[in-house]
Amino acid sequence: MSRRLPLRKRFRVHTLLLIALCGWLLMLHLTLLLNHGLDAPSNGVGDLYLARNSETASANAVTTVVVSYRGFDTLGEVTVLFLAATGIGMLFAGGLGATPASRDRHNHPNEVMVTGTRLLFPALLLLGVYIVLHGHLSPGGGFQGGVIVATAFFLRMIADPKFSLDHAPLGWTESFAGSGFVLFGMLGLIFVTTASFLGNFLPHPVAAMGQLVSAGVIPLIYLLVGIKVGAEVGAIFQDMLEADHDTPVSARAAEEL
Repeated sequence: MSRRLPLRKRFRVHTLLLIALCGWLLMLHLTLLLNHGLDAPSNGVGDLYLARNSETASANAVTTVVVSYRGFDTLGEVTVLFLAATGIGMLFAGGLGATPASRDRHNHPNEVMVTGTRLLFPALLLLGVYIVLHGHLSPGGGFQGGVIVATAFFLRMIADPKFSLDHAPLGWTESFAGSGFVLFGMLGLIFVTTASFLGNFLPHPVAAMGQLVSAGVIPLIYLLVGIKVGAEVGAIFQDMLEADHDTPVSARAAEEL
């Protein structure tokens, strides 16, 4: 008959104390979260941004934060996307020791893909441009609209093996948009009325809030962000579907599109 271990050996005291401490900290954290702002007026940064949103005459407060108050951080996010696109391009080009990806052009896309792309391509382009241009009026903006535009071209590349994006124009477009973004930021520093990076130095009367031409420099910055994001994401898609130009090409998909 086996002997049963004493209770102190079956349960380690320091383990039980650690579990109890973690449970107490969890309950304390949940209590603070649930009670936050219930008994006292909110005094956070978000309320301050909302109170000052009318300064930029932008109907979308999120856009004001992303492009104006937090514009320098947005520049960092765009830079991260650029580095990601560069890294993916090096990876698929074999710059990091990897084998270049080759696109199989012998397999013809099915009819559903070709017909669906024919219908969705112009609609996605229009939707992407609309979201970019109306980022200061409604949810959306340069990041979302740029990805939608790039997705439209991605569908076109899948449905039509002959269609591809040239890296040279994409590079020039991305460089133009990035340089314009930095230029607007530096102009905000130069003008005495703003004296801050990405300062809204163009006229932006509050009476024009809600109109397409409003919010000063913010729509222009979002337009540049949309161009830059669209070019970089499109380059990523092109790298992933990079074609072997020596492979014979099926012409049927191109004729249908």
